[in-house]
Amino acid sequence: MARRRVLVIDDEESPRESLRYILKNHYEVTTRSDGASGVEAVRNEGPFDVVLLDMKMPGMNGLETLRKLHAHTPDLPVIMVTAITDARTAHQAGLWGAADYLNKPFDVKEIQFVVERAINERNLRAEPPPAAPCPFEEIVGRSPALEAVFALVRRVMDTDTTVLITGETGTGKELVARALHFNSHRKSGPFVPVHCAAIPSELLESELFGHEKGAFTGAVQRRIGMFEAAQGGTLFLDEIGEMALGTQAKLLRAIQEREIRRVGSQETITINVRLVCATNRNLAAEVRQGRFREDLFYRINVVPVELPPLRARKEDIPVLVRHFAEKFAREFKRAVPQFTPAALDTLVRYPWPGNVRELQHAVERLLVTCDAAAIDVGHLPFAISQAETDGAAPLPAATAGPSPPPGEPGPVDLPKMTEELERKAIEEALRRADGVITEAARLLNITRRMLRYKIAKLGIATRPQPDDAPSETAQR
Repeated sequence: MARRRVLVIDDEESPRESLRYILKNHYEVTTRSDGASGVEAVRNEGPFDVVLLDMKMPGMNGLETLRKLHAHTPDLPVIMVTAITDARTAHQAGLWGAADYLNKPFDVKEIQFVVERAINERNLRAEPPPAAPCPFEEIVGRSPALEAVFALVRRVMDTDTTVLITGETGTGKELVARALHFNSHRKSGPFVPVHCAAIPSELLESELFGHEKGAFTGAVQRRIGMFEAAQGGTLFLDEIGEMALGTQAKLLRAIQEREIRRVGSQETITINVRLVCATNRNLAAEVRQGRFREDLFYRINVVPVELPPLRARKEDIPVLVRHFAEKFAREFKRAVPQFTPAALDTLVRYPWPGNVRELQHAVERLLVTCDAAAIDVGHLPFAISQAETDGAAPLPAATAGPSPPPGEPGPVDLPKMTEELERKAIEEALRRADGVITEAARLLNITRRMLRYKIAKLGIATRPQPDDAPSETAQR
């Protein structure tokens, strides 16, 4: 396999040769001493896998060189190298398409990490799409653990076999269910999701099977259930482990007989539905403890698909961070921020008890509260950065199962504890500041914008002050 190629463009010999020395054992390194000759090398001596480009050079400076490099090879990753720590410069480079930036003096591990990441991200983008419609466009990651899931799903997605998707909360079970449906012969039919935990047990039967007018108090007209709504398509029962035993018995009959009855009716309705179920519980343990029917378990557990938690596929975290950063940057109409190697390393080390969903919310929060072009450890949510700073061992993610016996401590809910600490700190700062947002932000050592975000998120009551813009409530 040919060695990957790196081009270093820097007018100063010392940093140029330092980069060559750092990278030579892993890459084929070419150097140039000015922007014009660097552009010429890309045109005539390519292809290169990545370029390290000095920001401040005589003649054609780094930004102009970056523009010309991308005019010739738009997908070429260019990492800006600068002694300037001005965030505005990095922001401008990011707007012009720089993949990342490095500060002088160099940190060897940081350089190797940033270069490898830039090359890997380019390779992921360059892979040709499969001939068939990709079933996993919303499931981001290429780790071996996730690829094993993809391989299994591909084998069963165009069948009518019942699938049970298991995994912790936030791992993407519904995304897999949608992939199973929209890449099967049933894709022209409906995909009907039912969140069993969100519907009161006394109403779930009616939700699934429908009811006749007058079947119970409040049934003022006939209503078809989700099984009928999913005819010809896929019915997705999310969190099936939360279903009451009585409803489980009726679901089992529907699966066995391929027919249902609306509540209050004697008429049987034949159903043509593929069933996909999901749970974050250990259903085998639930069967042993009498909370889930054994016969139903075997009926829905025909093909088990277990989704790995995020902590088991840490190599996907940088890719997910980039994916969510680009997604929310588009939504918020702002430039895509870069994440420093230290910030990414902290995100990779964090155990993510809430899995991909927690990571998504963390990135969204960062893009709401932080305007920096380069996001560093100090910008990360307190719970994430502090967990890394304290050097604490990763907390095991909460696993579904029976509640602890009376007298024994329950699981540690880190997000909830952190939220309560933040609430108390903000309320105390507002009290000391007599409700003035600017002064409270100063006491908390955060920006006023971040404080407003936290106040809104936590639902903390405030009053408008002369030095602050009126709140939405005041404006109304």
